[in-house]
Amino acid sequence: MKKKLRYLTYILAGIAMFTAILFTNDKFFAEAANRVYLNETDLVLELGHYRTLKVRGSNQKAIFKSANNNAATVSSGGRVTAKGWGSTTIYTYVGNKTLKTKVTIVQMNKKNVGLSPGQTSQLTLWGATSNDVEWKSSNKKVATVSDKGLVTAVSNGNATITATFKDKKIVSNITVIGLNHDSFVLEHDPKFSLTGSGFGHVKKLKVTGTNDKVIWSSSNTNVATVNSKGKVTAKGPGSAKITASVKGTKISADVKVLKISYNQLELNKGENFTLEVLGTKSNPTWKSYNTSIATVTADGIVTAKSAGTTKIVAEVDGKILRCILTVR
Repeated sequence: MKKKLRYLTYILAGIAMFTAILFTNDKFFAEAANRVYLNETDLVLELGHYRTLKVRGSNQKAIFKSANNNAATVSSGGRVTAKGWGSTTIYTYVGNKTLKTKVTIVQMNKKNVGLSPGQTSQLTLWGATSNDVEWKSSNKKVATVSDKGLVTAVSNGNATITATFKDKKIVSNITVIGLNHDSFVLEHDPKFSLTGSGFGHVKKLKVTGTNDKVIWSSSNTNVATVNSKGKVTAKGPGSAKITASVKGTKISADVKVLKISYNQLELNKGENFTLEVLGTKSNPTWKSYNTSIATVTADGIVTAKSAGTTKIVAEVDGKILRCILTVR
C-alpha cells in the first residue's frame, strides 16, 4: 500500500511539473510575440554614411525622430544619415512604445595619407573616445601604427590603417613613396665621356611606391632643371634640391653640380696655371696622365714641362672631371 502511494505521489509531481513547463513556455512565447524591438540600438556611423532602422515584432507604422539633426537625420522610412561627427538619439514611436537608438558619428581626420620612409602622420578618429579605438596596419612592412594612431612610414608601398570603434571599422589609405636617388652629383658642361662611369650631366629620377602623377620642381634652376619625366640636367655649378610632389606629399633629392674651371687648356712650356673645381667645398685629388708633359700639385697648380698633350684629372665627390692640356 505504501509503495503504491509513493508511485502515485511521483506521478502527480510529474504532472504538476509538466503543467508548469507548458505554462512557462506559453507565457514566454506570448511575451515574445508581443515584443517590439529595433535592429539597431547602439549605432556607429561614419560621416556621410547611412543605416536604415527596422522595427521587429510589429506591423504598425513607425514614426522616427532625431534628437539632434546636426549630428544625424532620420527619414520617415528610418534611414539614419550621419551629418556631423558627435552623437544623438533616434526615437522610434510604434503604437504606445518608444524605442531608442544611440547614434555615434565618427570621422577619420585623414582618409588618404602620403609619406616618405621615416615620416610620421597622426590619425585621429573624431567623435570617438580615443581609449576605445583599436588601430591596425594591413602591412607593417610599409607602415606601422601605434595604439594612439601615430602612423610611421617604413618602406615604399601601400597600406591600410584601420580604426575599430564599437565594431565599426574606419580606414585610412597610406601611400609610402621614395626616390631612386636620395642625392647625386652631376658635371656641368662636360666635354668628354658623357656616358662613362663617373661622368655625366643628366640623371633620371623616378618615384617608387606609387603610379600616381608626379609634379617635379627644382629649388635652383641655375644649377639644375628637371622636366615632367624626372630628367635632371646640370645647368651650372652649385647645389639644388629636386622635389617630387605626389598628391601633396613631397620627397626630395639633393643634387650637386660640379664644373672644372677649364676643360681645355693650352700652355707654353714652363708656364704655370691653377685649375679649380667649382660647386663643391670638398678637396679634389689631382693627377696628370703624363708628368713628362705637365705636372699638377695637390692644389691644382699645373706646370707645363714639354710639348705635347695630356689629361689633368680632378676626382671629387665621386666624380671625375678632366681637362685636356696642350703644351706648346
